Amino acid sequence: MLADIVKAVVTSQADFELVGEVVGVSGLADAVGDAAADILIVGAPLGRNPSLRVLYGAPQLKIVEIDADGRRGTLHELRPNHTQLDEISPAALVATIRTVTGFGYREERP
Repeated sequence: MLADIVKAVVTSQADFELVGEVVGVSGLADAVGDAAADILIVGAPLGRNPSLRVLYGAPQLKIVEIDADGRRGTLHELRPNHTQLDEISPAALVATIRTVTGFGYREERP
C-alpha cells in the first residue's frame, strides 16, 4: 500500500518520471545503475551499509527512506550526514524530491 501511495505521488507530477520499480533489496544497486535514477525512494529500512553500497555505486543518487508506517522519512546522500525528514505527506515528498534533484518548484499549469 505504501508503495502504491508513493508511486501515485511521484507520477502525479508532470515533471517527474518513474524510471523503475524494485521489490525487495536484492539487486537494488544494479537496478539503480540501469535506470540512471536521480533519487531512490524505499519503504523498508535499508540500514547504513546497504544504503552506502547503493550510493557508492551511483554517487549522484539520493535515497529517501520512508518508515513502514509512512509517517517519517530520512534522506541519505553520499556526504557525511543525513537529514531527518520528520512527517512525510504527499506535499513533503514532492518538495524533498524537487529539493534534492535541483528541479525546484514548477509553475502551476492551468
